Amino acid sequence: MEKGGKTVMSLGKRIREYRVKRGLTQMQLASKLQMSEANISSYERDKSAPPSDKLSQLAELLGVSSDYLLAGSVAASPSLQELELELSEEQILTLAAHRIGHEGPLTGQELEQIKLALRIALAKP
Repeated sequence: MEKGGKTVMSLGKRIREYRVKRGLTQMQLASKLQMSEANISSYERDKSAPPSDKLSQLAELLGVSSDYLLAGSVAASPSLQELELELSEEQILTLAAHRIGHEGPLTGQELEQIKLALRIALAKP
């Protein structure tokens, strides 16, 4: 489908794209949502749409907003790129550390250790 000269993906294509990006099979995703693989297949082929309660769970599992899945819109929740423009590197790393249970501000040494770990993890062999 085209909109304003741009190709717009369907709900099913967005679900499939992010399922694949997350390294999940249809069966794994279905299991996490406590539904059948046939349901996921039906959503991805745009034969049916997930009910609202499953849509929000699906969005959470895929790491996107429900708005994005439904309309391809990210207006309701800022993208990572938008957040990176608004937050400093230190703020982003601190938020990430808090997400995994760290409390309080990070010390300079902790920030450097995280940056080193990220460089190592992202280094190409």
